[in-house]
Amino acid sequence: MILYFSGTGNSLSAARFLARETGDTAVHVVDLTAHCGTCRGIQDKVIGFVFPVYFGDLPDPVREFAEYTRFAPSTYFYAVATCGSTPGNALYNLQEILERKRCHLSYGRAVPMIANSTATWKKGVTYDLSRLETARKKLVSIATAVRAKTVNTDEVKRSLTGSLMAMQLVRHMGKRRFAISVDIEACTGCGICERLCPMHNITIKNGKARAGDQCVSCMACAHWCPSGGILVHGHAISREDQYHHPDIEVKDLFLR
Repeated sequence: MILYFSGTGNSLSAARFLARETGDTAVHVVDLTAHCGTCRGIQDKVIGFVFPVYFGDLPDPVREFAEYTRFAPSTYFYAVATCGSTPGNALYNLQEILERKRCHLSYGRAVPMIANSTATWKKGVTYDLSRLETARKKLVSIATAVRAKTVNTDEVKRSLTGSLMAMQLVRHMGKRRFAISVDIEACTGCGICERLCPMHNITIKNGKARAGDQCVSCMACAHWCPSGGILVHGHAISREDQYHHPDIEVKDLFLR
């Protein structure tokens, strides 16, 4: 089983590719949590984690899923962290969680793709889509390693940048910088953001979106909004600057 988390499609694209190449099934961790509840266990012989890097770490839903799910110690675990540049402490921290459960992360790799945060501070973004082809080539080698149950944790290590970003003050500032709000005038109440939000943090009331305080900064709502109704730190992302993986459609990320 491949357990993925994705906001704008990079990790979903990677999870789907690995599923095809390894004959496995990709499942959104949020969908699995919704169907299995809190007392759950996964006994698959091979389990992969595919996720984006937020603030140099695991997305909160992935961390919580790994912490509260029962796994078999004999399972072959691997992880793929999609990122704009580096994985920070994400792979290392997942390894630590599994070790506390008497499990072992056998293989971990970072796959640089395209950061969806750039458009939150810059206008007129030019996305280098050639990075996605480079990422695909790395995913080919990852799939080969997973099929062979290769053990290699060379990229699973603590990062100075990740450690700095994990500091409470820095994380607090980051959360404020990527805070989500709603432009009531621009919002059309289409409901896309509500169906996308992995934290159920956005609801439609009286024909308008409303954002709560449980955001994990996946940026799905802002990058998929068709009307500019979702604001990041008070600013809308224009349609021209929105990013989502070209192989992924919005309906692919709707929560089941």
